[in-house]
Order: sequence, then structure tokens, then C-alpha cells
Amino acid sequence: MDSFYEALAKIGYPHPVHPVLTHFLIGLVMAALVFGLAAWVLRSSNLTTTARHCIILALIGAFPTILTGFLDWQHFYVGAWIFPIKMKMLLAMVLLVLLSTTALLALKGVRTSKGILLMYLCCFLTVMAIGYFGGELVFSAKSSVSAAHDGDKEIAPLQTGRSAYMEVAGIFKQHCTICHAGSNPSDGLRLDSYDHIMAGGEEGPVVVAGKPDESELMHRIKGLKQPSMPMGQELLPAEKIQVIEAWISQGAHS
Repeated sequence: MDSFYEALAKIGYPHPVHPVLTHFLIGLVMAALVFGLAAWVLRSSNLTTTARHCIILALIGAFPTILTGFLDWQHFYVGAWIFPIKMKMLLAMVLLVLLSTTALLALKGVRTSKGILLMYLCCFLTVMAIGYFGGELVFSAKSSVSAAHDGDKEIAPLQTGRSAYMEVAGIFKQHCTICHAGSNPSDGLRLDSYDHIMAGGEEGPVVVAGKPDESELMHRIKGLKQPSMPMGQELLPAEKIQVIEAWISQGAHS
């Protein structure tokens, strides 16, 4: 899988593949709904056929679209079970059922009616919902990065004690808890409370109190070990890395 993405990067395409096919799928589902409505209003058999072809093509296109979504998830998000991913997977299964049912009705020669129009509409609403959670996945992370850069204009003095932890917790909430929170966090690591931070993840503790150079967390956020964190994003601003490093050096107190 990595070789696939490396080959794409060599020809100048380092981005996820799934969004490209997603637009193709959304266009076909939207076209099926538009042509189906037009066929119903105009009583046109030709438009009925066009709507049918669009939904059948959408069903065919759904399989590579879902496959590339899975590949992108594994490559760019390391299989992290975050909420937008869960919703996209669930809705993708719903969409497959809807597309299959609608295409079957179309192949059986069911003429454009309120029933099949409702199926077209359900398919359309489902792909819109999938797109919404795709947007949450991408743009919520970008908003966090943007907000982080905005906050870097004025650098506050490093805090100590409880204030230090609260500042670190704010950084984690802004940049890390999209993947490292909830009941099934990436690598078993939760960064949404002090106890979870100190407990570490599947590979053990990520913070060694008083020893930032021995803390896995510092290796990741500095880009010294791969994958660097935050996953799929630029490294944190140097000032925020310094805040976390100072907190660990001071003993990583709560």
C-alpha cells in the first residue's frame, strides 16, 4: 500500500485518492436525481433511461471509491477509529444498499415514479452526509492548524504547575484529540485527560516525567520518529512544542 502512495508522490500527487472518486460518485447520484425528476415532470422515457444509467454507473463507481477511502484511512490516518471515519463507513454501507436496490429497480424496467424518485433522493442525501463527515475530517484539522498559527502571534511566558498542564491540555484538545480520544483511540492512546496521558497507549507510556528526551510524545511531535504527529498535518509550532517539553521537564504534573 505504501508503494502505491510513493508511486503517486513521485509523479507529483502526494494527496489522498479517495476525494477524487468521491466527486465522481456524487455527480452521478446528483445527475440521477435531476434526470429522474425531469423524467417524472416531462413524462420522458429518454430521461428515465438517462437517470437509470447514472445510478447504475454510481453503483459501479461506489466500489473503487470505498476501496480508496479505506486505503487513504490506513495510510494517512493509520486506521484511527475517529468519529467522522466511523460515520463515513456506516453511511458507505447504507449507500451501497440504496444504490443496489435502486439499480435493481431500474434494471427491472420500473418507470419513473414517486417511489423510485424517493430512492434517488435517499441516495443523494446519503452521499451528502458522507461528504459532510469527510469535510469534518479534513477541515476541522485545518481549522485547528489555522487557529494555532493565529495564536502564535503573541507568545505567552511558559507556565508552571497546574497552569502548565492546563496549557498542554488545551494544545492536545486543539490538535490531538480528533484521533486520541473516545472509546477506541488511535494506538490505544488517549490525550483527553491527565490520567490517560500518563497511562500511555498500546506500546507503553508516551510521557516520562522529568525526561522529555526519553518521552515518545516528544519524539513524535518533533518529527524525530515516524509517523510524526499530528497525523497528516504540519508539525506543531515551535512555541507549542516548547510548552509541552517544559511541562514534561518540570515533572509532568497535573
